[in-house]
Amino acid sequence: MAKLIDIKGFWNMDYGFDFNDKNIWEGQILLQDDGWFEGVVVDKPSSYKEDRFVFGVYYPRKVIDLYKFTPINMSAPFIFHGEKQVNGYDGQFNVIGLFSTMPCGNSRIVTKEVDLIRPQRIEKEIQKLETKIQRYKNTIMDETGKEFYENTIAMRKTMVESVLRNYEGRGFTQKEIDVLSGEFIPVNDRVMQSTEDEVKRLVKKMPDTIFDDDDDLPF
Repeated sequence: MAKLIDIKGFWNMDYGFDFNDKNIWEGQILLQDDGWFEGVVVDKPSSYKEDRFVFGVYYPRKVIDLYKFTPINMSAPFIFHGEKQVNGYDGQFNVIGLFSTMPCGNSRIVTKEVDLIRPQRIEKEIQKLETKIQRYKNTIMDETGKEFYENTIAMRKTMVESVLRNYEGRGFTQKEIDVLSGEFIPVNDRVMQSTEDEVKRLVKKMPDTIFDDDDDLPF
């Protein structure tokens, strides 16, 4: 059975670990038995008050990798990585770009299991969160977020295994890699093709004067 968890994230773009309530997002996630989670959060100080979608891998008392998405015209997507410390899960957060991720600063994620603090309300809260998640996917998620999410969920088994093993300092055997490659190679091929298509689309939008008549596009 999925666990309902209150979640709160802080960030500091100066790479410090002193956080405040001006740079904060919070909401709830549903954690599955294999370590995968999905949920909805809001950025309290932001002028954009709509829900934001979060998903990723979480092993309580160990490590969390959290992807945070909203429509691309409102904000770039982010990934938050944290390992368990005294006050929460501390680590770095990155912005996700077309070709790679770029460090933005430090973050702290704080979680609380709802069944330990509000057990009498848990069923209603789970239903409410499930409705919010589905609403985001149906009405708010844009094509960029949908493509990234679908590619990520297609590698769910690989991701949940990789996050835990990286935290514990364990690798994969060649046999395990061969098995998992059947999951991640097709996704990798789709991502590469999608990236190439996006670059071509951006290049076509550039003014014609950027390239001389004799120059060929690098594709």
